[in-house]
Order: sequence, then C-alpha cells, then structure tokens
Amino acid sequence: MKSNCTLLLLLLVTISFSLQAQNVKGVWIGTLKLEEADPPQVAFEIFEDMQGRLNSLMHIINQKNFNIKVENLRVTGKDLQMDIPTLSTHFEGHLVNDSTIAGFLVMNDKRKFTLNLTKTAALPVPKLRRPQEPIPPLPYREEEVVFTNKAAGVSLAGTLSLPPAGSRFPAVVLISGSGPNDRNETIFTHKVFLVLADYLTRAGIAVLRVDDRGVGQSTGDYESATNEDLAADAVAGVQYLQTRSEINPQAVGLIGHSLGGEIAPIAALSPEVAFAVLMAGSACPAEVGYYEGCEAMGRLHGATPQGIETNRKVLEAVFNVIKTESNDSIAKLKIAARLLELDREVAKLSAKDRTIMELSQPLHVEEFFNFLSVPRRADFVRDQAAIVKQVKCPVLAMNGSRDIQVLPSQLKRIEKALRAGGNKQVTIKLFEGKNHLFQHAKTGSVSEYEEIEETIAPDVLAFMATWIKQHTIK
Repeated sequence: MKSNCTLLLLLLVTISFSLQAQNVKGVWIGTLKLEEADPPQVAFEIFEDMQGRLNSLMHIINQKNFNIKVENLRVTGKDLQMDIPTLSTHFEGHLVNDSTIAGFLVMNDKRKFTLNLTKTAALPVPKLRRPQEPIPPLPYREEEVVFTNKAAGVSLAGTLSLPPAGSRFPAVVLISGSGPNDRNETIFTHKVFLVLADYLTRAGIAVLRVDDRGVGQSTGDYESATNEDLAADAVAGVQYLQTRSEINPQAVGLIGHSLGGEIAPIAALSPEVAFAVLMAGSACPAEVGYYEGCEAMGRLHGATPQGIETNRKVLEAVFNVIKTESNDSIAKLKIAARLLELDREVAKLSAKDRTIMELSQPLHVEEFFNFLSVPRRADFVRDQAAIVKQVKCPVLAMNGSRDIQVLPSQLKRIEKALRAGGNKQVTIKLFEGKNHLFQHAKTGSVSEYEEIEETIAPDVLAFMATWIKQHTIK
C-alpha cells in the first residue's frame, strides 16, 4: 500500500511539472524597468525541441536584436529560471497565472531589474531574416571555455566549436573589430562570428570565438586596452587551443576582422601563430585610415568637395595636437583653440554637408576628447606597416570592393609590407561587390548592413576555409 501511495505521489508531481512546463511555452513580452528614455523591450520564445526538452530564445525587440542564446531553462513548480550568458545575466520568474510571469533579470554582479512578462500570440514585429545563422541541433560540438591572459590578469570566456569526428584539427582564434564586441561579433543584428564559426567548423576547422575584455563573461576593461593588449589576448587563445588534444598545435591561426585585421599582425609576430587571415585589415598610419574612410563616406552620401576638405582640416587639426602634445590638459586647450579657428569654415558649409560629415556648428570640442585615451594615442604612434612587414607566417589579406570603412586600397599596402619583409606566403584577394562585412552590397553604405539578409557571402566563406586547409593540412 505504501509503495502504491509513493507511486501516486510521484505521478501527481510529474503531472504538475508537465502542466507548468506546458503553461510556460509560447511568447512572453515585457519591458525592463530601467531609468532610460527607451528601455529594452524583451521577449522570450519558449518551445520544445525535438527531444521534448524546453528551450528558449531571447529577443530585444526595440533594438532589433533577435535570437539571443538562452541556456539552462528550468521549471520548478511555478518558478522559472534561465541563463543568458552573452549578456552576463539570468532570468528568475514566477508563473502568476497562465498569462503573467513576475520576474527579474539578475546580473552577474547581483543587480536585479524588474522584468514582468505577459504572454502574447506572437512577436509584435517580424524577426529580421538571418538565414545563415545556425539552428540547433548542430552537426558539431560546442563547448563553453575560459582561459587566461596571465600577464594581464584577464580571464577570457568564449565558445569553442569542434568538428564532429576526427582529431588534430586546424584551428582559428577570431579577433573582432572596433568597440567592445561579444563573441559573435554582433554588428547591426548580424552575428558575424557565429556564421563564420559555423561554416568553418562544418568544413573541419575548429573555431574559438571570444567575448572581448569586459564583455559578457570576460573580465578586464576594454576601453583602456590598446591593440597590443588585445593581441596578447588573442595569443592567449592560441596557446589555450594548443593545449587541447583535439587540435593540431602546429596549425592554430588567427582571423581578424576590421580592427581585428590590425590586431592580428601584432599577434602573428608570436611564433605560435601558424597563419593569419586579415578581413579588411590595414597597413597605414591611423590618421590616413580616418581621412580615407571619411572621404569615401562623404562621397557616397553626396557631400561636396568643400565639405569633405573641411572635415579633413578638422581631423588634421585634432590629430596633429594629439601627436605633438603629450599632456592631456594642454592638448584639450590646443584642440579647442584650433577648432575655434575652423568654426568659420564649418559655418560656411551647407546643412547637408554638416550632416553627412557629422560636423556640429559650432564644433563641440568634447566630441574629440576620446582621441586622447591611451589606446587612441597609441594608434597615432604605431607603425602598422612596419608591424605587417615583420609577419612571417602565411597571410591571407582580403577586402570588399565596396568597403567604405577600410578601403580596398589597403590590400596593396598590406602586400607591399609583407613582401618587403620577405614573406613569400602571401595571398591577396579582392571580392567584387562586397562591403565591409563581406556581404553582397549595392553601395557599401553602413546603412545597408542591417537591411541585407546575408551575413557573409558564401564565396567569401568558401575561399577562407579552402585557404586555411591548404596551409594547415599536409
């Protein structure tokens, strides 16, 4: 009799859990309680996978950030918990009734923000189509990993994807572009590194993609990090991969995109790096890159020659002060004085020119003070061409013909520097019709990035994968 009661109790508990699990399935939407003009509108899609397990995706609707990975969804009675590792947070909620969940987002530092959810029939806006993003179940292994840049005392968290069968795989560490990036290098809703890692892993190449310092689950401070600091983080990733039994330690290289294409050559000076792929990298002084990018953007959007020239004068004035005055307080005064002199020229421009070239009138001197930070000052004294010249491992440098952020003319500079240094393993590839993200593009304008469904053009992905295998698999 006692045994039968126990079985009945277990059955009732199982039925209760199953009912709660069924109740939480669906689309739940709420607004995060933050003191902001436009607080995040958050949605969770909770569904069953093919094995009948509950899974979820998170969306930040008003930021057009869809399909954020959710892990460890747990339903206990009427309580619901799930982790959002890329945002360094987790959700705790209580099912009040079939249409309401009272909850919080809890940050890793224990801060709590109210997020009450209401069940709805569907998302209020259609998801942006990103057909190249992988959909589970994946045909390869993924593992969350943490490694350390010991010299800097920085802990770096990322995702290692491994081909499903075999061993001693070639491998790459991905290096993201400017600004603090998550491991997927999410740019205008495109998860660039997620798509890149998915393709390469399916092609038999292991991939490590990492949250930048101070982003997600990585420690440290991104804003104070120079390119040399970030290169050291990448080398630490290479060294970590060399400890893995699945990886060929002699075949671990780098792929750097945009600013990552400038960081990768610094990291590639380490003898542990077997190869380097530079996606829209450069080999020129920092100020030249700024001038060329601004001019290309101005021309594309219809600025007059006068507007482009005035913008260059403003930048030259600021950069010259930065390069010649080491004291920040004095530099700020000198920048303010030079901009005051240039205000008259800016005032002569049309409103359209000022808008396109992003010139305020009068000029706001504070907008230029970010160039005085330690990392930006380091940019203006670094000899990027000299660094590229020292790289001896095989290098693939690639760019898109419609890139207006890092102009395709950089390919000639990179090739010249590499060959001047005696590197005979150099491949230069220009992809016609591609933009800075290596998408098929009409104009190359930054405003197109989000509108294009494609994240990276398939021919670009295929060329990279083939090149890496040719230079690592004997």
